[in-house]
Amino acid sequence: MDEALKKALNQPDIDDTLLSAVEHADLTMRKYIWRGFMPKSARADRELMVADKSAKDFVSEALRRLCDGTRSFNSERNLLDNLNSITDSLIWSDKKSSDCTGIVDFAQSPGESDDWHDPLATKSGNELSADELMLENERCETQRKCFEMIKASFDGDKETQDYLDALSQEFFEIDEISALTDIPVSKIYEIRRKLKKYAPRFFGVTNVADLERKIENPQK
Repeated sequence: MDEALKKALNQPDIDDTLLSAVEHADLTMRKYIWRGFMPKSARADRELMVADKSAKDFVSEALRRLCDGTRSFNSERNLLDNLNSITDSLIWSDKKSSDCTGIVDFAQSPGESDDWHDPLATKSGNELSADELMLENERCETQRKCFEMIKASFDGDKETQDYLDALSQEFFEIDEISALTDIPVSKIYEIRRKLKKYAPRFFGVTNVADLERKIENPQK
């Protein structure tokens, strides 16, 4: 075991560090939509489970990887920062795997019957008319297809695809994306510059406004 890691694990505040790591993992888990389910704010009486794992499970796995050398301990950062970085990556990876299952979960509300019911049956009305809603759905579907097309065009380029996945989950801050994907900050800037030049050529447009018009009128 790395000597710096061994020293960090023997600190008197180790229990507090691990508790803080669990709290961080729980907050990170709640940033995502899991199989169509967006976790609510933390509750003291209920432990969040995603992809069959709890925050404690993610921290335990992060600690195991540090101890067995799967992940290197960065001695320039404290133990908590090391654990948080690894749990961010683990949660991000499980989120991506969960998305690929095609499974959608529906959370049961307190006091709700165990009998299954159609969640759309009690959904509040949409202010859009039927025609407007259809057009909006078509527009969203076209946007989704555009995203999938450009992502697929980078088949074999894992870093660029991971960066695009982070954007699709509404993570836009460079440091946050780097923590989630393990892509160095300098590399993220490089990917951004590449995509700014590549995307317009890929879709045959000159700017975002042109792309929006193309999405609105795909036949033109």
